[in-house]
Amino acid sequence: MTSTRGFVGRSVMVLILLAMSMVTLIVQLIRVQFGPFAPVFASQDERGLGLIEKRFADRGLIFDRDGKLLATNHSLFFLEVETRQLTDTSIKDISFVIAELLDLSQSDIEAQLIRGRDNEDVYRIRLTQPISEGGHIPIRMGEVAADIVQKFLEDPNGPDLTGLALVPTQERIYPAGELTGHILGFVNQEGLGFYGVEGYYDDWLSGKSVDIQRKYIPLEVGSQPNPTAGANLVLTIDLDIQQTAATALQDAIERTQAESGQVIIMDPQNGEILAMVAWPALDPANYEEWLIGDFDENLVVSPAVAGQYEPGSTFKALVMAAAINEGVVNPDDEFIDIGEIEIGGHIIRNWDGEAWGLQTIQGCLQYSLNTCLAFIGYHKLQAVRFYSAMEDFGIGSLTGIDMAGEVPGKMRVPGDPSWTESDLGTNSFGQGLSVTPIQLVTAVSAIANDGVMVLPHVVREIVSPQGEYWPKATVLGRPITDETAQVITDMLFQALEAESSISIVEGYKLAGKTGTAQIATEYGYDPNLTVASFIGWGPLRDPRFVVYVRIDKPQISPWGSVVAAPVFRAIVERLVIELGIPPDDFILEVARRAEAE
Repeated sequence: MTSTRGFVGRSVMVLILLAMSMVTLIVQLIRVQFGPFAPVFASQDERGLGLIEKRFADRGLIFDRDGKLLATNHSLFFLEVETRQLTDTSIKDISFVIAELLDLSQSDIEAQLIRGRDNEDVYRIRLTQPISEGGHIPIRMGEVAADIVQKFLEDPNGPDLTGLALVPTQERIYPAGELTGHILGFVNQEGLGFYGVEGYYDDWLSGKSVDIQRKYIPLEVGSQPNPTAGANLVLTIDLDIQQTAATALQDAIERTQAESGQVIIMDPQNGEILAMVAWPALDPANYEEWLIGDFDENLVVSPAVAGQYEPGSTFKALVMAAAINEGVVNPDDEFIDIGEIEIGGHIIRNWDGEAWGLQTIQGCLQYSLNTCLAFIGYHKLQAVRFYSAMEDFGIGSLTGIDMAGEVPGKMRVPGDPSWTESDLGTNSFGQGLSVTPIQLVTAVSAIANDGVMVLPHVVREIVSPQGEYWPKATVLGRPITDETAQVITDMLFQALEAESSISIVEGYKLAGKTGTAQIATEYGYDPNLTVASFIGWGPLRDPRFVVYVRIDKPQISPWGSVVAAPVFRAIVERLVIELGIPPDDFILEVARRAEAE
């Protein structure tokens, strides 16, 4: 009985103490909120001492089509300081601790703290560190170092870090590194996406941020909204195919001693980009050098959509397609080549400077004769039909691909102050105009896809809190008929077979066109440097891929047939395996047996 009474008594005392504590806390809150000091807190809030900051949501993840992680996040912390709380001791201790933990200059940090304390208009500063290129960037501290700082802040016997605060942020992590850098773009220290997928889908990926005001009035501190997480993206990119393309490209760059290069692989039926690589590679976690300008001015962060160049002979496939589509030529028509042709006062010669004599239109395309294509463009198509057809192919316009930074290329047309008749002649064999790689791939995909040109895209699925969205194949137009597409395909297939091209892959019927373009400079075309390229597609019974290869300034040979065609073959030999495409003979045998049964 005595034991029970003692327990009850102790319980009552605990409850009384808790009640007294609650009453004391409530009185204190009321005093702060409504007492004589309330105007002081309100005044500080209005003067900006309750700093407004943006709190970012968790940035969405990015995956390849098979679920391999391409972009994720890692927690970091900015270091901010309430300058009105600084003392001589805390300045020394803060600068010492941060310098030791992060191997930074203690004197530099101390100078920042002193400037902040002595400036009456500054209430809070974010500590920075110098970079080798000049200037300062905010210090970002990892979780391990942040845990140490947090323990110091909580230790009454530790260093005096009064005024120091850890402000959470995120660092973007790219598990595939350089392999996907040119596609993804990057995220800067402020959490903003630039270029590529990160730039185009920045609003989707970043979610909904919120503005947070640091409150001095206690009852209002907890009434802050939470940010909404960003959407996740699943790309059309296949990381295995991306690696295949990157390996083949890098081998070619080394073998040809070239300056740079690109590969794009697209499904012509739905516009999905299966691979998109470029060299030099971009590490999206270390992007600064690409923004400083240490590279050639033609090297850009997303060269597939922003790297303009004169396409050369690969462009002839489009011109021939337009001519056949308009009915102004047929493959068996004849052309007598004397080695040169004059158009608008400008003499156009063949790539080898030779005269090829009597040729069919098939031979003109097969031997890539500049004179013949210039004749077709100027005399057969003529200006109105030529430029209308090129515009139908999307030349001079954005493709609309979902990557930030796309440019439309350059094509002068009649009516432009700088256009001349000679432009029509040179444009007809791919000179005097500029395209982007994705423009050319999109245009040629119409030939591979029975005349239908589809919108290229790199995002396959968007997964957000509101649900899932699957972008559908979007038709951009039908620049040529399916009959024309078949004729051009047959012509380019026969050209490869007749020339025993090193682009041929045993067991598969393919079509393709080489390109060798001189590089324009302010003093005219460089006689020694070229852009060597190849674009092809297949298998012809049911095209599943368009593969574009570009090698810039190769040293061992200037020709696309020597430099770029082998890269196409190396990629396609692996691509048919990775896509599970059986050889043509196997398909024919299966069909024959099915008919026999």
